[in-house]
Amino acid sequence: CKTSIVTMFRWSLAFLLALSRTQCYFSEENYTEESKMQLPTVVIAIIARNAAHSLPYYLGALERLKYPKDRISIWAATDHNIDNTTAVLREWLTVMQQYYHYVEWRPMDKPTSYAGELGPKHWSNGRYEYIMKLKQAALNFAKKRWADYILYSDADNILTNPDTLNLLIAENKSVITPMLDSQSAYSNYWCGITPQGYYRRTAEYFPTRNRYRTGCFPVPMVHSTMLLDLRKEGTKKLAFHPPYGWSLQLERVCCVYPEVQMYLCNKERYGYLNVPAKPHQTVEDDRINFVHLYLEALIDGPPMYVSRYVHVPPKQTDLMGFDEIYLINLRRRPDRRERMLWSLYELEINAKVVDAVDGAALNSSDIKILGVDILPGYNDPFSGRSLTKGEVGCFLSHYYIWKEMVDMQLDKALIFEDDVRFQGNFKRRLMQLMEEVELAELDWDIIYLGRKQVNPGQEEPVENVRNLVFAGYSYWTLSYAISLQGAQKLLNAEPLSKMLPVDEFLPIMYDKHPNEDYKSQFLNRNLQAYSTNPLLVQPCHYAGDPGWVSDTETSTLWDNDTVRTDWRGSYKNLKGGTPPAGIQSSSYRDEL
Repeated sequence: CKTSIVTMFRWSLAFLLALSRTQCYFSEENYTEESKMQLPTVVIAIIARNAAHSLPYYLGALERLKYPKDRISIWAATDHNIDNTTAVLREWLTVMQQYYHYVEWRPMDKPTSYAGELGPKHWSNGRYEYIMKLKQAALNFAKKRWADYILYSDADNILTNPDTLNLLIAENKSVITPMLDSQSAYSNYWCGITPQGYYRRTAEYFPTRNRYRTGCFPVPMVHSTMLLDLRKEGTKKLAFHPPYGWSLQLERVCCVYPEVQMYLCNKERYGYLNVPAKPHQTVEDDRINFVHLYLEALIDGPPMYVSRYVHVPPKQTDLMGFDEIYLINLRRRPDRRERMLWSLYELEINAKVVDAVDGAALNSSDIKILGVDILPGYNDPFSGRSLTKGEVGCFLSHYYIWKEMVDMQLDKALIFEDDVRFQGNFKRRLMQLMEEVELAELDWDIIYLGRKQVNPGQEEPVENVRNLVFAGYSYWTLSYAISLQGAQKLLNAEPLSKMLPVDEFLPIMYDKHPNEDYKSQFLNRNLQAYSTNPLLVQPCHYAGDPGWVSDTETSTLWDNDTVRTDWRGSYKNLKGGTPPAGIQSSSYRDEL
């Protein structure tokens, strides 16, 4: 019995020892954590026609989306082209197919137009129906591949926000569109719709469009770019063809989904869409519209970038019939120089960069050596201050261009400052204007392209030249054309010895300045001055706007480095105009 008890004790001890070793073994085991869920699968539907001008930017934006490409499939179709849209898409897909999960490619080379079509930008009923069929084919493809989402995005919709897909998916909506900016009030949603399915303007549109109210809002219509959640119960019945209904708008196919609420999101800046060309316009007109959109994006940002995998032929720039085109820029403003050079390149304009005279770098002795002296009695008409060093530098920058014109006997030149916002179709409109000026044999010295008009209602039109008026008193020298005789007249006035701001000097020289004392200092006030109407350029920013910088207003006095100046008190740079008669500058600022 004693032996059996000892044996049992030994067995129990062995069992406990083995158990402890087993527990120790399991406690020291390193378990692998559960892997993360993959992101939802997305089909991006590309339907492009005559979009070779916008495709490099459109595709570049798709490349930059911060979403795993192996979770994205591409469905791409193109047809009825008269440009090289097919070649651009094929080039991009050939390279990019290795990165995306799957690529479906549906090109069609013939025919190049629809039956009954008035032009490549005309939306005939046949074109509407065919586009609906393409959208339905893309939807069928996405459902067949069990995709979680499908993103439709027109080929002139540039999604510059790389987080667009992630942000839209996070909203958890069946149909959602990111609000896109354009060159006008146009966008990719409706806030109202008539019983017949046509657009209706409502009070909510502009507060939403201008982001005075931000969020994710239910709307009756979205188009151009939209994300569909194919996991939702409501989207099972969604169809483009045969459609529940569509509105035969001139610019886009717009579908109505009775069972699915659509949403617009404007919480972020997602990108841009081009204002559609009118039915009678050409592919070239559409390209010009897109160039304007590109220029606007350079100013307000974020900018567009071309695809790294598409060859874009270099543009052929020219002088538009001028002997020289000058761009005035301070070396310490490289951002402005870069933006203007890109803008001019996109407009196919060849400009010569002129390093502006930096007034901030001038001391009083430098100014005296240059022969500069202030016009007796001059004071800023609003603040009462004297001339600033920035204004001295600005004047000298223009003056040296006039001198170069005379020295080189340049018949006519075009001058840009570096804070210019171009109006739509700038190049074509300016060239047409100059042709009419030549045909009318107009004797001109200077033609303003951009300025701040003081009394626009008093300016008379010029006979035989459309969109041209006799220039009245104005501010700014944003951009102007100048003739050789005009440059000579300005030099003959010997303005350095009686200097005032250059935008005040020019109205004196064409005898429109309201200050008689100033005018009396210059005897030959016979400059022939005109202005485009409407103006062809505007400032990029106005005083007080984010991003506004002035090297003339924000400076020191020309003869006293200790007195700092800024734009407050001088209303030349405000968008709202000049103070009405009888209102002091300080109170006018409060009223604005």
